[in-house]
Amino acid sequence: MMLSLRDAIISKLKTTFPDHKIYGEKVEQGLKKPCFFITVLPGDVIELSKSMQQREITIDVQYLSEEETNAKNIEMADLLNDLFRKIALDGLTVSVIERRFEIVDDILHFFLDLDFIVMLSDTEQHELMQEIIHNKEVL
Repeated sequence: MMLSLRDAIISKLKTTFPDHKIYGEKVEQGLKKPCFFITVLPGDVIELSKSMQQREITIDVQYLSEEETNAKNIEMADLLNDLFRKIALDGLTVSVIERRFEIVDDILHFFLDLDFIVMLSDTEQHELMQEIIHNKEVL
């Protein structure tokens, strides 16, 4: 699920910014600007029942511009804000509940906060119910 989410974000960025390099993993050398880094930050998984989980996840979309100016970073933040209102993956659409950004050392960090419920498949084997014999009248 997390990799599908990351891949959906990468796909959306590739479609919108075809001339930007997009990294899903760290790059040791040979960084080419302008580029994006996608990082899935640790999140919470809350068991609601045997078949449902609530997941709270934050994705950090980092943007490195060629010019390294605040103006370019703020301009990109506006574009990303419009782009990531919803994310489609695996036939589902996830609404982004909060979008925020900060600029640290000339790098834009655009955060996507997601809160959604996952329906789990029931893998438990259940015993069949026995036949019920009921001889009383219903009044």
